[in-house]
Amino acid sequence: RSYHLEVVQQPSVAAEFGAAVLSRLPLAPPPVAQLIVRDGRGHIVEDDPDLGFFIAHLALYSADGRQELDAAPSAPGRPFPPNRLLYGTIVSSPHFLRNLQNRPGVFFIFPDVSVRRAGCYSLRIRL
Repeated sequence: RSYHLEVVQQPSVAAEFGAAVLSRLPLAPPPVAQLIVRDGRGHIVEDDPDLGFFIAHLALYSADGRQELDAAPSAPGRPFPPNRLLYGTIVSSPHFLRNLQNRPGVFFIFPDVSVRRAGCYSLRIRL
């Protein structure tokens, strides 16, 4: 089997929140990716018992997509780097929904993600 994430919705705007974590606004619209599973012959697989166990992770990269920006390890005793640029829920479990054509699918949604500093960035979603 092969697994592919297809971005079906990507953010177009964001608001910098700096140090004011409580006043942050999420990316709009939220990033959404659909999981496409294919068998050895290239046919789409719609019924896979393992689909419920997958997760997707969102990461912030430079505008050219070459450098991950939040990859710095956390300090001892701290769970996250103190000045993380991407903030919010950056891991998503699968959602079994219907697309705009009313076809069932597996989607990963990131509705509560913000960016600390203004700039040009790219997002990467990994399965």
